[in-house]
Amino acid sequence: MNNKLKILIASSLAFLGTIFPQKISQAQTEETIIRRELIYVGVRGDSPWFGYRGDDGKWTGYCVDIAYALADRLSANQLDPIRVRLVTSTTQSRWDMVTSGQVDLECGPNTISAEREAKYGVSFSSPFFITATQILVKKATQEEYFKAGNGIVGVAKNTTNESDIKKSYPEEQVDNKYLSREQGVKALLDGEINGFASDGTLLLGSLFILNSELGADYNLITPQQNGRPFCARYGFILPGGEENSSWKRYVNDFLANDKKAQRVRKKWLGDLSENSQRIYDACIQE
Repeated sequence: MNNKLKILIASSLAFLGTIFPQKISQAQTEETIIRRELIYVGVRGDSPWFGYRGDDGKWTGYCVDIAYALADRLSANQLDPIRVRLVTSTTQSRWDMVTSGQVDLECGPNTISAEREAKYGVSFSSPFFITATQILVKKATQEEYFKAGNGIVGVAKNTTNESDIKKSYPEEQVDNKYLSREQGVKALLDGEINGFASDGTLLLGSLFILNSELGADYNLITPQQNGRPFCARYGFILPGGEENSSWKRYVNDFLANDKKAQRVRKKWLGDLSENSQRIYDACIQE
């Protein structure tokens, strides 16, 4: 093989590496990231306030800022700073991205669940936000309408929201064909369904994107079980197993004690709306 061909192949591999992150060590620790001088973070692109693209097309949101804050923490006492590589994740891909070693962690509206940890072989960090399953409806629609056996509530398939809604209403009132929140909200706007269920804070984000306000055009209904909302605590998705426990402890300590992490949370999630504050107050007592 001549030198020109070798250079061409090396350049091509380097280019592909910027598109498809290389698999990282399954035994994940902060030391492995420091040696690599690069942290891979999965971020959802469809979740206002957590991860989305602004009007200028650039990444923005809590998960973006927290990734750089974590890199700064890892860079302490290092000669060279830890770089950040953001990788787009989805509700379908997030688990495999972590377990396959494509990313060091995934940040998004991920509801902490022991069942999910067991099913997907992952681990969750300590919670960084609390919300609950709610139903976005047009202003005139009241909860009694659904309780009387009327209307259809849409929900994304294979989500905790689907499970919560099926505990609240008969199965014939639940339409779980939707693959994304955007698809479901559009169906509501088009009159195909009477409500769409998701995490309340994400529904507020959808209204933000639509330049609409809660109370003016839409309301949120909060299903309950035994007088309590279906609460959801968000955590980072981390590699599972005892071999990755050091990384989990490091991330949890960062979330709890790092001043920059606390500033990022306050910037994006600290000023809760009246609706979010009610949900937070109800759920924090659990």
